[in-house]
Amino acid sequence: MNYPSLQVNNFFEKPSYIKEFAESLAYEKPPGNYPGLRAEAKDEQSQDIIQKINWRILRLLYPDYNQFKNLTYETTSSFQKIRYEDAEAHILNKEHPGKGWVHGDHESKFTAIIYLSENNFCGTALYSQKSGFNHATCDPTAKIEYYNKSPNLNMDDYYKELNNHLNQFKLDCLFNSSYNKLIGFDGSNLHGAMLNLKPNEERLTFISFFNINAPYYPIPEMRRT
Repeated sequence: MNYPSLQVNNFFEKPSYIKEFAESLAYEKPPGNYPGLRAEAKDEQSQDIIQKINWRILRLLYPDYNQFKNLTYETTSSFQKIRYEDAEAHILNKEHPGKGWVHGDHESKFTAIIYLSENNFCGTALYSQKSGFNHATCDPTAKIEYYNKSPNLNMDDYYKELNNHLNQFKLDCLFNSSYNKLIGFDGSNLHGAMLNLKPNEERLTFISFFNINAPYYPIPEMRRT
């Protein structure tokens, strides 16, 4: 693990501008086992806005300008909307209410999330694995069928798979959602969404996955002797 977990309240000086920009984008259902809809920058102006957001995030990790300007990095960034109907089964789950599937962003060295809607208890939980379990062995079929609204999905089987999966992990940290809050964590850190939506509500976030080549990484640097 190379990066610490971070929280920054009031991340944007003018969050309403960013939210209005996010609402102006076209949202699509991404392929794969992800909930909700996503929108990416598809024109030069949008790309410029997202690049500036990512610069602000990187300055949290590398505040010295001389180090920052020598970074090389790639990002995959998008705005995400999760609606009540996208996560209803998780919200109504009696054994683990509101918990999403636990996963790591192994393609990302650092993951950042900014909450842009005023939902409470719709944040992100960080986990570690209980001894004797291996989450990588979980069958992804149930997730794919649920998020793609497969008519063949048996909900009893889905809950069984989901709860067996969630029982493998212990909670390490819970970031509550609040408007204009940024959180960040090492991409290898196991995590999952927490969803407390009501019908007709949605959770709007900005998500950015960073692949960074840097002169140093904070946690290894801390451990140097």
